[in-house]
Amino acid sequence: MAEESMADFLPHLCLRTLMDPSMEALPVELTIDILSRLPVKTIIHCKLVCKKWRSLVLDSSFVNLHLSKSPLTAFVIHHKPRVCTNANLIVLNDRGTLNWVVEKEDKVDHHHLYHDRFLTFDLNSLFLNIRNTLMLQVGSVNGLICLGQFSLKANVYDTYICNPVTREYMILPTQSPQTDGLLGVVYGFGVSSLTGEYKVVRAFQAKKKYGVKHTDQPSVLEAEVYTLGTGRWRSLVPVPVTYWLNKFYQFYGPFLNNHCHWIVSDRKDVHDTIGTFDLDKETFQLFPSPPPSEAIEENNFHRQSLAILNGCLCKLDTYHSELTIWVMKEYGIKNSWHKEVVIKRDITVDLKWPSYKAVHLIMGLKDGSILMVFENKLCVFDPHSDTIEDTKMFDHYLSGFAYRPSFLKLQNFKSERRYLSYPETYLINLISTTLTRPSINPSMEGLPAELTMDILSRLPAKTIIHCKLVGKKWRNLVSDSSFVDLHLSRSPTGIIIHQSPPMNMTDWNIPNDPGVLKWVEMEDKAHHYLLHYDSLMSLDVNLVPVLQNSRILNIGSVNGLIFLWQHKHDNTYICNPVTREILILPGLHYHKQDYGRIIYGFGVSSLTGEYKVVRTFQGSVLSNGRPSVIEAQVYTLGTGHWRSLGGVPYQLNGFRFCGLFLNNHCRWIVSDQEDASKKLCTFDLDKETFQFFPSPPPEAIQGNQSHRQSLAVLKGCLCILDTYDSEVMIWVMKEYGIKNSWHKEVVMTLEWPLFKPIRLIEVLKDGSILMVFGKKLRVFNPRSETINDTKMFDPDLSGLAYRPSFLKLQNFESERIDMF
Repeated sequence: MAEESMADFLPHLCLRTLMDPSMEALPVELTIDILSRLPVKTIIHCKLVCKKWRSLVLDSSFVNLHLSKSPLTAFVIHHKPRVCTNANLIVLNDRGTLNWVVEKEDKVDHHHLYHDRFLTFDLNSLFLNIRNTLMLQVGSVNGLICLGQFSLKANVYDTYICNPVTREYMILPTQSPQTDGLLGVVYGFGVSSLTGEYKVVRAFQAKKKYGVKHTDQPSVLEAEVYTLGTGRWRSLVPVPVTYWLNKFYQFYGPFLNNHCHWIVSDRKDVHDTIGTFDLDKETFQLFPSPPPSEAIEENNFHRQSLAILNGCLCKLDTYHSELTIWVMKEYGIKNSWHKEVVIKRDITVDLKWPSYKAVHLIMGLKDGSILMVFENKLCVFDPHSDTIEDTKMFDHYLSGFAYRPSFLKLQNFKSERRYLSYPETYLINLISTTLTRPSINPSMEGLPAELTMDILSRLPAKTIIHCKLVGKKWRNLVSDSSFVDLHLSRSPTGIIIHQSPPMNMTDWNIPNDPGVLKWVEMEDKAHHYLLHYDSLMSLDVNLVPVLQNSRILNIGSVNGLIFLWQHKHDNTYICNPVTREILILPGLHYHKQDYGRIIYGFGVSSLTGEYKVVRTFQGSVLSNGRPSVIEAQVYTLGTGHWRSLGGVPYQLNGFRFCGLFLNNHCRWIVSDQEDASKKLCTFDLDKETFQFFPSPPPEAIQGNQSHRQSLAVLKGCLCILDTYDSEVMIWVMKEYGIKNSWHKEVVMTLEWPLFKPIRLIEVLKDGSILMVFGKKLRVFNPRSETINDTKMFDPDLSGLAYRPSFLKLQNFESERIDMF
């Protein structure tokens, strides 16, 4: 029965794979989509499966698709050798290595970094023209790393481009002039948004000679540009500029929005500012800088650097023992500079202060921490606790930069002399087991089960359902509990829309139709979002066949399971749209007239992993204003029965029948039995106890102003939506459980009053808020203060955030399970 139901809702595309149980049976486009979602190490393993896969991975369309999905969770640290000085003698042990440092994918509440030696790139293997040199990073774009070879003895910069993934590197022709006698020199590396050409820019200013004061500055800026694939440097015509290069600041500039950026000196007032180079127009210009800092006290050293933080340009100012990080929230808008972080001496007791070197920011981590190189140490600053920590991962001099791995091959650039790093041994230990098998099976079956599981767990639910038809082995693997947990940890958040038939406006009758659950996929990027509902290959759940003649309300979703309530007869259900299962909870034996209000909550215990439903019902209100009875019960999935919890310390109010699950607690807005004031109450799923929870400060209600409230999660934080007629305020609890951390984050003004609470679904990466009110799916943009109707579905809908999973309800014993 289950097999027939699955076949009914699967697209016709995957039915043909039943005839050929191998990965080869999948369409090329689907294979590309699968592989492009995998991490670099897994793809390199997959290249060994067969010639077809190797060719596919080298295809430009695959390279571009993988690059668009490659997360910026990995970065390269340039591990420079320790330099020893004795008089005027500089001794270099070696030229260093590129070391890959990775942030674990499943860590979103705290950072966890580890040194992954898989992509270690030994710079001693490069064919260097000059000995006794340092290799310094210029920048990284789309997986390509630009390095500068700096000779302290000969004062010459040579430039290299390498890709640690493909193990290739190229040496660019030597530039002219040499660095001797230059006032300042800067490098930049980026890609043109118009032509797609990768370019290295080198700008320099020479000192004036013979009888000119050493304080005089040059009148022109000279520059050379090297476009990869041309084989030569092009000299740009010297042009008058309004800034000077400063040799005391970093010689490389971060690439962002088609521009390279550097710290320079304004020629008019000698103040430090920002200069840029446009890779399309190949022109230099000044750029808006943050407000000037306070006057530098005598002997107060000042160092500056530029970096990219969460997609925004930022500037780091170091004054003696204080570091300030300025962030440009909107690129190119001067007024959008914001002082984001201030790190003071008293929180860096383990590090050397004052700092006489510029601090180099690498990237922001998932938990909001900032990774940086400080005094040649790899450090992490936590803005929440105001602490800075030495990772102690390396014991040599360091410099670092963010890195996005890719399979872009340098051999694609013609007219370039390309080398392979020698010896190329980085795969030997990892793939030797595959190469030494008696017979190599050129199919997915030839990969270890753990690797197959890792591959499949990174795919979206729809693609995995297709893959289940490839063979029995894959079907069993997808049903394995370890796969279910691994996929769930990587499953992206989407939306479940519960669409009900519209109310009959003639007789105002509410139709007894449970409606349809519709799954909306969400592509959430830093600067845009896309909501996608695929009606052809959908996983819609039509509730009518199972839940006939009943109006259904959705309460919440946890780990891919959705809790539904039929309020007319107080029946409860749990379903999984991916596995097409529905669990029917046992009913409770009482008469409807015995109660007046009911609320539910659904969650999972962090200690036991048990899924629980908690239910509070309140009897009719007596003449003294108190309810006749108010009790709670809990149901643990797999037990087959409800357990009584006795009385509860609050009184139900309004029509908010669903509770919010967060941090192991279900919570509701209730009334205090003593003073009838509205409060937050929580239920601990481990201890199975009720308690009140800190609420935001109350707002005064004016006259006949209507007041509605609802709970939601905003960027992982608990929030309350207060609706006063046409004004909506969103309060956010920045630190969970801390009363003083409530902050009024958003205020929305609507064109009409609301008489029902707003249901907030998700906050997108660009800051927009997805919500349901007025029975429509809408998006609020806090920057423009506008609300747009997505117009995706007909009115009369509700929605909730949903993370698809393959958790099977049949795993819960003693339960009644039906199939859709």
